[in-house]
Amino acid sequence: MPPDSESRSDQEFLKLLQAGDEVAWAQFIQEQSKRLYSYLHYNLPSEQDREDVLMDTLAACVRALQRFDGKDATISTFVYSIAQRKVADFWRKHKNTKELPETIAGQRMSNKKLILEEALNELPDNYRQALLLRYQVGLNVTELAESMDLTYKAAESLLSRSRRALSNLLDEDYY
Repeated sequence: MPPDSESRSDQEFLKLLQAGDEVAWAQFIQEQSKRLYSYLHYNLPSEQDREDVLMDTLAACVRALQRFDGKDATISTFVYSIAQRKVADFWRKHKNTKELPETIAGQRMSNKKLILEEALNELPDNYRQALLLRYQVGLNVTELAESMDLTYKAAESLLSRSRRALSNLLDEDYY
């Protein structure tokens, strides 16, 4: 990725974090918490689980950012790589149990949002992860490839298959 103003500011922000700048850390936590929680919403069964994994992810980021050089990946890619591992750790620990989601009435979801969420949950894990990282979190294909440890072409292919599978599931719900 060619150096641009965004990557330069990302590098500068990383240096502030590594230097222990309190304002930078407050900004990091505020920005990442919202986006990460949204990402975790589609990957974990309960609010408590989301909060726990969010805290684990942020704590891991605080420790790992000291060693992160930011040369081969953006801070966002780095953070979501950690989040993916924390979600995988959660499911490894809880592989034999699955809680039912909170009542639908309590979630106050629109019918379309419910259909989308159900369709996402029916997708294979790597399809769901790719779609969420690309469209919910906003990672570009290069960042997605880095966070999922794929080549650029493999990430493009995965996104294409994921979109097709989601489209097929959504078509089933409408007919």
